[in-house]
Amino acid sequence: MAERARVGSVEALRSFKPSVVRFAEQTQAALGAAEHRAYRTHAWLVHERRPELERQARRLQEELSRVRSKIASQTNPHDGKPRPKVDDQIEYDRIKRQLQRVEEQRQAARKWARLLEQALEEYKGSVSQLGWFVRSELGRAVGALDQMGDALDAYAQIRSAPRSAQIPAPQSHTHDQDTSSAGHAPPDTNTDTNGQESPS
Repeated sequence: MAERARVGSVEALRSFKPSVVRFAEQTQAALGAAEHRAYRTHAWLVHERRPELERQARRLQEELSRVRSKIASQTNPHDGKPRPKVDDQIEYDRIKRQLQRVEEQRQAARKWARLLEQALEEYKGSVSQLGWFVRSELGRAVGALDQMGDALDAYAQIRSAPRSAQIPAPQSHTHDQDTSSAGHAPPDTNTDTNGQESPS
């Protein structure tokens, strides 16, 4: 027994097409935005953050050397031993702590730039299949939805057409029989005075 198609709503099928198109567009946009942000962050670490930290480190090293030289020149006049002023020693300790923090930030920026570069390569490899699917397969799916919608429209029109329009009515032979009968007249008979019919 042949299978019968169950056609519900062709409009529901057609309304699904914009959803597929939106999904493809949003997915491509999300993939592109994520990759762009990652590359922008990597560029900021390499070309802005690391150079800025290196400049700060050089400046603090120069300040630390200046304060160290100043402290070394301060000696006790009685025994000739170094005797730095309290303010100079506080400034020296402050600059040394700042330099330590900057060096830690430099190491972190270098580390994260390297890790982010590796993550970008892995990201491109992992999402390449998804990107290909969105660009290729979903495009084919949209075309298939159009074809299915057209086919179902045609099928629905055939099913809803009047039966008289699908099967031609049989020809009637009544008219031909009447015409044939009209061509043969009945025999003429005469009735005599005695009520008997005699052929004429």
